[in-house]
Amino acid sequence: MDVLNAVEFDRLPVDEALNAVFQSQPVQEGVSSFIGHAVRSYLSACMAAPALLPEARWWVVQHVDQGVRELWAWGRRYRSADGSMRELRLLRVANMLKRPRSDVEIAVAAYTCAFGRPAPWPQDWEREFLVRAREDVSRVVVAEVDLSDGLRKVLFDGTPEEASALHERGGRGAAAQVIRGEARRPGGDCVKCRLVLACDEVVRAPGLLGLPTYRRAKLRQVSISDLRYYDACPAQYHLRALHLPKVDEYAVPARIGQAVHHHLETLHARADRPCRHEDMPTDAGWPDPRWDLDTEAAEAGIRMLAHHPSVCPVQEDTSDLTIEKTLVFQDTAAQVLVIAKPDLVYRDAGAWVFRETKTTRRRQQGSDIFTQYPQVALATAVLGRGLLGGPVDGSRVELEILRPGGADLLMVDPADPQQLAEAYSALRRMARPWREDDTFAATPGENCRTCPVSRWCPSAAETDPLPSSQETARGADREQPA
Repeated sequence: MDVLNAVEFDRLPVDEALNAVFQSQPVQEGVSSFIGHAVRSYLSACMAAPALLPEARWWVVQHVDQGVRELWAWGRRYRSADGSMRELRLLRVANMLKRPRSDVEIAVAAYTCAFGRPAPWPQDWEREFLVRAREDVSRVVVAEVDLSDGLRKVLFDGTPEEASALHERGGRGAAAQVIRGEARRPGGDCVKCRLVLACDEVVRAPGLLGLPTYRRAKLRQVSISDLRYYDACPAQYHLRALHLPKVDEYAVPARIGQAVHHHLETLHARADRPCRHEDMPTDAGWPDPRWDLDTEAAEAGIRMLAHHPSVCPVQEDTSDLTIEKTLVFQDTAAQVLVIAKPDLVYRDAGAWVFRETKTTRRRQQGSDIFTQYPQVALATAVLGRGLLGGPVDGSRVELEILRPGGADLLMVDPADPQQLAEAYSALRRMARPWREDDTFAATPGENCRTCPVSRWCPSAAETDPLPSSQETARGADREQPA
């Protein structure tokens, strides 16, 4: 936004605008590469749009009754010289065509564009907007711009009356739900939420990562998957965390794991009986098309799933079963929100059990499961601290490893001091370098071959992509990412 402001309001050439912003706001090199691409993509996509003037002020619909209720849309705003035409451009990092905007989003955007009164952004977030006089608007356009592919798509083009009618059909009810809403859904961008420090869904867990105290550190958010990406390359972690566009994100073994995981999730959602052999697929057409598995990969998944009934955790006495529930813990010492999404959590005789399921094409190698499967280390620390409530004694972490030739079920006792210490040691080794890193420099090498965000990384090693046959072999012994 700052670069586009410099181009559109200060009339700077793109390169000068980029240099000016990066001098005042230094960013990681991959981020600067993407920003340059995004700015040029935006300007190119909008060249054919009607000639309009950029508008610095926001368009805010403000209702004053028992309090002040305000509605506005985030994007870039443009108007004709006489103010009769307005265009609101919603920005999309990527995937505009794959994940279209909802009708509600379009309705609210069109309504605020049509009836919002101009207002500067308030200096104090707690204060309401200081709106100015309403403008006489006769035409409203809402467009979306994909910053990755450089595409512009018109979502709405009509009169204020048509925008109002659209809002009445869908937008107003959605806005009312937001105002009345009390449900909390942890796990997204909790670190950005103003209520996170008082949220009942966030469990306070000082020292969960086994790190020293960072009193002046800024609050961060991390998952075990994030730490694994960081371990492979700090730059890859950082660019992924910013949700920059990815290419070929998952190799074949990971896609097999996700397909297997999805099939088991669907079966366990019944939660009325253990999985049976007749529940398992026998035809190569079983996986969801989104996993893009060829016949060989689909058959590997069939052989893995065939062994699950022998280790299925759903039994007659299983209770309090949750599937893929997002858990958030605040390590108040390390100043980190730790996000966990265990495959299954349930109670056995009143004690909590974490179940993680992984897929691989060969037997478990070595005995250090905490380093090989750090999700197990985190689960052990969570149960060992009694963070879910209930007794620590009797609780356990289960690691289900499905192979084409069989299944392994490994168990960890969080009440065992030695196992708990080993879990903390593994967490500390992964988390400390990440917690103390502020630059996220790239570590180019072989990983660049398969890094899904390498297109944005100027330091990425120039390596040829692996052939598909080697891709399958390369990840044959890896488990699915969590």
